[in-house]
Amino acid sequence: MEPLRHILVVVDPVAQQSPALAKARRLANAFKASVELLLCDRNPALMPNFYPDAESYTSVVEPVRSSHEARLRVLATPFAVDKLQVTCHVEFGRPLHAVILDRIALKKPDLVIKDTHHHSILRRTLITNTDWHLIRDCRQPLLLVKDTIWSAEPHVSAAVDPGHPQDTPAALDHAVVYAADRIARGLGSQVSLVHCWSPIALYAMGAVGGGMGGVPVMMPPEVIDAQRGLDRERLEHLARVHHIPPQRTHLRDGIAVDELPTYAAHHGADLLVMGAVSRSGLDRIFIGHTAEMLLEGLPCDIMVIKLPADPMHP
Repeated sequence: MEPLRHILVVVDPVAQQSPALAKARRLANAFKASVELLLCDRNPALMPNFYPDAESYTSVVEPVRSSHEARLRVLATPFAVDKLQVTCHVEFGRPLHAVILDRIALKKPDLVIKDTHHHSILRRTLITNTDWHLIRDCRQPLLLVKDTIWSAEPHVSAAVDPGHPQDTPAALDHAVVYAADRIARGLGSQVSLVHCWSPIALYAMGAVGGGMGGVPVMMPPEVIDAQRGLDRERLEHLARVHHIPPQRTHLRDGIAVDELPTYAAHHGADLLVMGAVSRSGLDRIFIGHTAEMLLEGLPCDIMVIKLPADPMHP
């Protein structure tokens, strides 16, 4: 199992608490990984174009930078106590997601961790514009964490879609399971598989393809049952490849945005790992929207995994 070597943690400059720091510390200790704490200040008054020259800009920005660095040193203390390698970095710029993505591209961490904010009254997570852009565009594994505490042996689940065994999603499923298994093993736990199956795609095929005269075709129940059985076989094959026993392999009937939150709550999941494929502007919007809906409804943290960029589809 390849370990996590370097973790980048995005620190909110105004938040009083950061669940991301606690979980980063636990992962860093598990893997003996180095950590960078990144604080990005997007105050428009601190942008260089507001100042006539570099000297004026420096005179205003440096005291703010020093204050941020002092705060980061305090936040870094628990990592240092654990004898972990920890560095602190302050950036200024807007938009925030672009600054974060630039730093990720430069440092190429094995994992990026960022807080999300759960509204206890609404019982949902409030997705920021920055979260949305990171879900779409961050090439490294992205862990979005809520104000929850992981179990002593965290329940890590990999959400897969084994319905397309010959294309990119199949490769992505393996990447998702590998990433989930790496985290689970590092934390002294085991990974589970979950696949949400719905006949909606079959109904859509019948409606679009049609029959004589373009009349929509109703899919016979035996066709739907056969497809469900085929997907179960593919799920079980994926589980066998990754040595995951049947009792930790789950097929749920329903669409993912509805079923995964129910599954996570029922099984006490601490972390759900899911994949994302992006090949066009429309796909990017769909992926962001799906991940947002899941993040809003899930009672646990979510990790988004992507395959390395396809040069034909950057």
